[in-house]
Amino acid sequence: MNNIRTNKLYTWIAIAIFVIVFAALLTVATLFDLDISKIMTKNSLPEGNYFSTSGFGLFFEAVGSAPIYIMGSIVGVILFWWGIRKDNLSLRVILTIVGAVAVFVGLYLFINDIFKYIGEHMHDEEYMGKGYVQFCILTLTLINSVLLVLTWKNVGKVTNDKLIIWVLVILGVIICYLVVHFVKGPVGRMRYRAMNYSEEYGFEYFTRWYVVNGERNLVPVAHGVEISDSCKSFPSGHTYSAGVIYTLVCLPDLLEKWNKKWIKAVIYSGTAVFTGIVAISRIVVGAHFMSDVLFGGTLSFLACMLFREIFIFRFAHFKNLFSKKSDEATEKENISESETETETVE
Repeated sequence: MNNIRTNKLYTWIAIAIFVIVFAALLTVATLFDLDISKIMTKNSLPEGNYFSTSGFGLFFEAVGSAPIYIMGSIVGVILFWWGIRKDNLSLRVILTIVGAVAVFVGLYLFINDIFKYIGEHMHDEEYMGKGYVQFCILTLTLINSVLLVLTWKNVGKVTNDKLIIWVLVILGVIICYLVVHFVKGPVGRMRYRAMNYSEEYGFEYFTRWYVVNGERNLVPVAHGVEISDSCKSFPSGHTYSAGVIYTLVCLPDLLEKWNKKWIKAVIYSGTAVFTGIVAISRIVVGAHFMSDVLFGGTLSFLACMLFREIFIFRFAHFKNLFSKKSDEATEKENISESETETETVE
């Protein structure tokens, strides 16, 4: 009973800290978005430029969105080996094909993204259409796909089966990216670098994150390169994609050997630091404002926590927080559910 009360208290404290920190950061971003961008782009985005000269910014522009693609490939490799060990032939064929395709597509999108940003910063509009570039992308994708599948063979069947629940969490978080995709257009917030570059549309076109401007593209071409997203600043898709790495926090919940305090601390701090660095890099290159990356990173975190609660804990935390039953009854119910699940697994 004391354990239930303690868990309730910890959960409420965690929620309160999250709300307070988010509210504080959002207040700062709302009041000083433009000022923060001017300070952080000072030595990385020369006046009149669209593309940054910051090595730090450019590196994370190319690889910052990697987690959403790599996690997609991990979903594929888990399904591949889950399927290949099935007795049912039809199910085995379907799962292995779906898994192999997911591995290839995820890695292709990741590698293609890197080459795309290289082309943009070379100011070569036809770069991605060149045969040798596509050959390099496909070759690297194929090699890395084979290596991932063969390496994952070392993950035992029991462990791989447990990770199927992780697959559900990852897929849920990836699907929620659609929120970012469909909000960007209608909000139509002009990017800092677009205002920095355009002589016609200057910083007087800056709008707060909550202003809905409608679909628009005020800078169709920059330095000879076609630009289709000059007014898709809010929220940050790059930061959301980076935040898909938060799904790693599910591993200690699923794998007993990972369920150690120091491992949890490393995963939580590591995922937060990586997402934060990507968020900072997006401001440095002038692609986003602080509020853009704040919402992008927060949305991915909340999506991860939501699907973790649904698929792994089966709403246990919500039940404990809002249940009208006594603490003792709740504890007995949780113990009963736990014993039932154990019997099912056995």
